[in-house]
Amino acid sequence: MNTELSRPRLGRFGRFFRRSAAYLVDIVLLFGLLAPLGGLVQQALGVTPQMGEDLYLVILLNFSLPAWAYFILSETLWGGSTLGKRLFRLRVVADHGGKITFGQSLLRTAIKLLPWELVHLSGFTNPAGEFTFLQGAGLLLANVLTILYLASALVTLGQRALHDFAARTSVTAF
Repeated sequence: MNTELSRPRLGRFGRFFRRSAAYLVDIVLLFGLLAPLGGLVQQALGVTPQMGEDLYLVILLNFSLPAWAYFILSETLWGGSTLGKRLFRLRVVADHGGKITFGQSLLRTAIKLLPWELVHLSGFTNPAGEFTFLQGAGLLLANVLTILYLASALVTLGQRALHDFAARTSVTAF
């Protein structure tokens, strides 16, 4: 069977749409697994963080670190593909075409998830319960970065986003 005929045509922006969909799948999968698991762990430990550093620590342990591990391990150990990328037949490669290194994946993940981490950090109120200028600036920066990531991926037709340029990687179809 001709795979070109069986695969839907998405035009010039097909890789961008597939890459975006793959990321969405990964995020939904991570949240769907980590939220209930984190809730069970908190319940088992009798922990109910309300705000501030305790809440940030729970988010760091329940979401951030597992998400970082998922992206880094997927890209370096599992053929350059997260489950979402595998579903959409995409993988991350080094600029020279080979596998990416742990360092490249770490840098790529740090930059890619920076908006997520900025939102986490910006979501905490100060002890007086007021929303600060610094929190607003963090949320604004997270949104600006997200727009820049999408714009760079769109301009390169899904091949590279800002984190790919920094890590010297690209996303290809397989």
